[in-house]
Amino acid sequence: MKKMKCIWITVAAGIFLLAGIFSRFLMAEESIPQLPKFYLNGEPAVLTVQDLSGFGTRPLRLLVQRNNRAHREELIQVYALGAREGDELGIELASPLPGMRVTLYKLLHEPSGPRYLSMPSSVYFDKQGQTLYREKTEPFRETFFIVVFEKTDSPDEKEINVRYFEERVRRLSIAAKTNFLFSSLKLKMKDFAGPEAGKFFERDAQLLVDRLIDPRRIFLVRIWKAGVRAK
Repeated sequence: MKKMKCIWITVAAGIFLLAGIFSRFLMAEESIPQLPKFYLNGEPAVLTVQDLSGFGTRPLRLLVQRNNRAHREELIQVYALGAREGDELGIELASPLPGMRVTLYKLLHEPSGPRYLSMPSSVYFDKQGQTLYREKTEPFRETFFIVVFEKTDSPDEKEINVRYFEERVRRLSIAAKTNFLFSSLKLKMKDFAGPEAGKFFERDAQLLVDRLIDPRRIFLVRIWKAGVRAK
């Protein structure tokens, strides 16, 4: 009888221990920013994981892998979504924690022109909450939306990337380049914000990540051009 009692006490202790671990695990999961919800013409859109296995995507793949190892697994995640010109696009920017800045960058590749980088939205959440970004998709060849979640102490704590775009309305021409091994990803940019805009300048993509304040998640969502809608 005493032996059975000891067994039940051990089992009960194990259950309470597992319950505590599971509870902490759930709390940790709840504090991690999730993939933003996307909407097309008012309906929820299903995103797919972007394939980065090709040689041409090697610079981006290495950037993702390097940062996922350095910070935490799956810090950077890459997805894809098909859309048509003229679609009403919605992106839900939500914070699971108070004191979170959620920034949306847009990289637009025009149909027959260069790529332009802009920052459509940067929101500081002093408590859990969400906001919906909306736009009507303009003519495009390909578009990337980059959603960055940073844990900050106040709305005034902004890293240099955010402050750069907030100084004035900016439209950055941007092109990617790499080395012959396809192991580096550098960005060549020019500011077309105004007459005082400078010449072309170059930044390593890793530097832009390193400038972030306590990044919790970075989602890259590629919008590819879907076929013409049947009438």
